[in-house]
Amino acid sequence: MHQLFILLRANFCSSRFLVIILALDALDIHPVRRYNCKSLQQLRYGQVDVSEYKILRTVALWASFLTGDKIDEEIPFDKEAQWLFQLTPEQTFLQLFNTYKTIDVPSFSFKQHNHAKERQVMREAFADEVSIDDFDTVVWRHHDENKKELFQSLGLYDLVMGYFDLVDAVGHLSYGVSRKTKEVYCELDAIAKEVRSSFDEVVLIVSDHGMRSVGRYGEHYGYGFYSTNYRSQMRLPRITDFRDEIRRITAC
Repeated sequence: MHQLFILLRANFCSSRFLVIILALDALDIHPVRRYNCKSLQQLRYGQVDVSEYKILRTVALWASFLTGDKIDEEIPFDKEAQWLFQLTPEQTFLQLFNTYKTIDVPSFSFKQHNHAKERQVMREAFADEVSIDDFDTVVWRHHDENKKELFQSLGLYDLVMGYFDLVDAVGHLSYGVSRKTKEVYCELDAIAKEVRSSFDEVVLIVSDHGMRSVGRYGEHYGYGFYSTNYRSQMRLPRITDFRDEIRRITAC
């Protein structure tokens, strides 16, 4: 696999090179192991240190991932205003690539309408105005939309980054329901398997935090997750370390 990394690097220097990032919100190392998600584990995997963040906020963590800087105080703490925070390409590692496609990435290409709908239906579910199954239907519909866009984009850009909030969104209302948790982990493992079997390129899988169950519900907790299909030298990286990692693997 070390030879694979050298080959991938040579391909980038001599022709077109593809990096695929699966940004999997709330993916946690313990269910990855429990459900034997081998495609999510890849060759190297481990946890991501997000302990410097007092509050594990999705927008702040993914903005930090993109920029390589701790982005927290700049982002409003208002529950709705925070989602509107927007980075420019020049602030992110995206500028390292000639062409790129980002799908639904918080702080950059977030699908505001879809996620506003999810937040609305989640509030209705907590108020018993709709069922949790109704909420899940909305989340899965948006997930399938992003999955379709991901696979349509592969091979067309130097970098493709697809964001999936399936674990986080379903988990907030059902993380303590093992059947549902296993279902979403197996779905993400299947996506990773298809990506890896279809494209012999660098595949980086990252999450911004983990989750833990509170009764049937779930809350943000603990460490993020990462995996690579090459022999990365990272050990318990911070979420801000990935910009340098991406610069390293694409450097000629």
